Amino acid sequence: MKKQEKIDILQRGIDEKQMCRCYFSYDDNYCYYYPNRVNDRFFLGQEEDDFLLDGYCIRKLSQLKKVELREDKCGEINRLLGVTDQIADPGIDISSWQSIFQDLMERDYYIILEDENNGQLEIGRITKVLKDRIYFLSFDADGVWAEANEEFIIRYGQITTVRWETRYVERWRQYLEGELTVGN
Repeated sequence: MKKQEKIDILQRGIDEKQMCRCYFSYDDNYCYYYPNRVNDRFFLGQEEDDFLLDGYCIRKLSQLKKVELREDKCGEINRLLGVTDQIADPGIDISSWQSIFQDLMERDYYIILEDENNGQLEIGRITKVLKDRIYFLSFDADGVWAEANEEFIIRYGQITTVRWETRYVERWRQYLEGELTVGN
């Protein structure tokens, strides 16, 4: 699929609040998104999962193999349930990785970074944004933050996906910030 075709379909999804079925070069499965923004390098969307929106996601347009509008009963049900009323552009500047990460860092989001080509995933916070990389502080599966001197460098070329405000990320944020306690 040509780049302009992908942009046109995603833009139509934005304009008409329609769900898009997206196929990526690194995954045999597809994902559903309500797109919020698109340019010639990236698209930003809200992932749809079983009649719920699950946070925001930015992916590279170059890794989007195919996109199509999903025009079926699921879209109608989402409208009836008010899911499409929850579609909201978060105002992240998607002109470059640097602008994306600068905005996310300034808003102090917990994020998930993925390299789906190599099966890697990190969850945590951005601590510094540079022209070609970020410094990232992560926590492990027990909710233990790495030491400040253990932050690591992630080059933009390694990133396929960045997510924030997903149910998964938000539950971790609530737990780590003491808003949620796991009882005895």
